Amino acid sequence: MVPRILFLSAAIPALAAEDARPVSVAVATREPLATRLELTGTVHARHRSRLSPRTSGLTETMHVDAGDRVKQGDVLMELDSELAEIELEQIESQLEQARVELAEADRLSSESSDLASRGAFPKSEADTRRSALESSRAAERQLVARAKQQRSIIDRHRLVAPYDGVISERAADLGEWVETGTPVFELVSLADPRLDVQVPQEHFTNIATDTPVTVKLDATPGRSFPGKVAAIVPVKDPVARTFLVRIEWPEAEKVAAPGMSGKAVFTMNSAEAAVQVPRDAIVRSPGGGAVVWTVEETNGREIVRPNEVTLGESLTDRIEVRDGLSAGARVVVRGNEALEPGQQVTVLPDTPANR
Repeated sequence: MVPRILFLSAAIPALAAEDARPVSVAVATREPLATRLELTGTVHARHRSRLSPRTSGLTETMHVDAGDRVKQGDVLMELDSELAEIELEQIESQLEQARVELAEADRLSSESSDLASRGAFPKSEADTRRSALESSRAAERQLVARAKQQRSIIDRHRLVAPYDGVISERAADLGEWVETGTPVFELVSLADPRLDVQVPQEHFTNIATDTPVTVKLDATPGRSFPGKVAAIVPVKDPVARTFLVRIEWPEAEKVAAPGMSGKAVFTMNSAEAAVQVPRDAIVRSPGGGAVVWTVEETNGREIVRPNEVTLGESLTDRIEVRDGLSAGARVVVRGNEALEPGQQVTVLPDTPANR
């Protein structure tokens, strides 16, 4: 019977090792605490304009409609410019006559000056002809200016696109009389849209142009885009107590359109270091507390011990432990369900703590 008893005694440690629970562990670290702030915003166009003609008139031609894409300089609409063109013809006719008179005045002035220099022509008459020449030149310059002004007036009967974009709205039709300043088209730029979010005032000092931010669009679920804080408008909304933050990202033109909804996820680091563990290391107790299981080596065996901890706030995959745990401790992140104090465990080799 003695050999049998010895055999059973020797088998007990082997059985205990076989019953050791496999767990994955991570190391508690002390570093600046990263918090995430997720805010909903709206994609806005870089340019959005309500276009109106620079003069009043009757709409004669409409070249575009809502939904049409246009290039900078494209003519969108033309007003009836017949009367303005007739007036330009009159001015150009007067200008032609003025140039004929200027040429004649120049000839007479040159002729009288030459004769007067030889004493064959009265000096006073030569001076009179010189004055007439200057008057003709002034009249010619005046008509040149009037012609230029009239061409500008005619040009104002054409409404052109100030930049590339899409017509989102048309508010006039053929035959309508439109006044200067009356919006006729709304033009929206599709180039480089940006996401605008309203940030609560308590985060004003936490967000800067170098704060890491990720953009998530409701139109592209499951995808996220690294962005940058392009502008911070330090003027808060007096009602909502928020301020505007504008975010840009390289792929914006390909995946976003003005009016879309999206989210900006800011990652902010605190100034002071704190003990942190992965969220999966936290086990909530029925009484509302929190426990972190640590792995310790005792007599060559890996056993676990529960640690009641006080948690801080974090919105990332790691959470602050304010009390009850020290940096460097190995904490169980997988397999921590239904552990018993002093229970032997086997640390899986593919966990970060064993790499």
